[in-house]
Amino acid sequence: MDAAALRWTLAIIGIVLLVGIYLYGLHQSRLRKRAAMETFTREEIDSAFIEDEQLREELDNLNHILNETDSAESFNQITINPAMEADLVNLDRPTPDWYTADSVAEINDEFLVNYLLYHSDYRLITGDEIDTVIRHNGLTLNAAGFLQFIEDDQLQFTIASLSEPGHFSDYANAEFTTLGFNCYIDLSDCENGSLCNEAMLKKIDELVRLLNVKVYHKSHELLTISDVTEIRKNLNP
Repeated sequence: MDAAALRWTLAIIGIVLLVGIYLYGLHQSRLRKRAAMETFTREEIDSAFIEDEQLREELDNLNHILNETDSAESFNQITINPAMEADLVNLDRPTPDWYTADSVAEINDEFLVNYLLYHSDYRLITGDEIDTVIRHNGLTLNAAGFLQFIEDDQLQFTIASLSEPGHFSDYANAEFTTLGFNCYIDLSDCENGSLCNEAMLKKIDELVRLLNVKVYHKSHELLTISDVTEIRKNLNP
């Protein structure tokens, strides 16, 4: 046998071996898959279904128990945030005890012009808020503890507290609070009632924006533009 024939013979033998190895590998792969599938027996499958059915029965039983007791009803009554939900309910709040300072009560109604400032929900105004008012609105504290606004060396108007004792002497105290402000003018002590009223209205507008309060009559009815117009007419006969 010459060299060329030998090479062809070895090549054919090599190809046959490769094909045989490949076919043998496929056969072994099929055997392993079959063995793996047979490992998961019918008993194991039945057991899995049994456990699932038992779990379902337990859940159904628990649900049945809850439905037969008051517990299920109590679950529906639970609120996640009762405080927040309470704020959404319109409550009839009791009217607070408004206090009229002696300095206001002593003025004859004929000479009194006053407006009340407070929160519609009667939230208290704190001492820190009073301090902000004093520092940013040009108001000063007089000897009697009342807030006042002076312009061109003339007293324009005074502010008393709507809570007892009626003044703000202790506003620096951490526990100080007031229901609101009673802004008033004593026309008998004012040279020009119209100018004093305008100065007071201007400051009231600043206080409304600063404290987010509302403006009321002394009767505690909300003040309207027509009310202000009528007061201006009375001060300018």
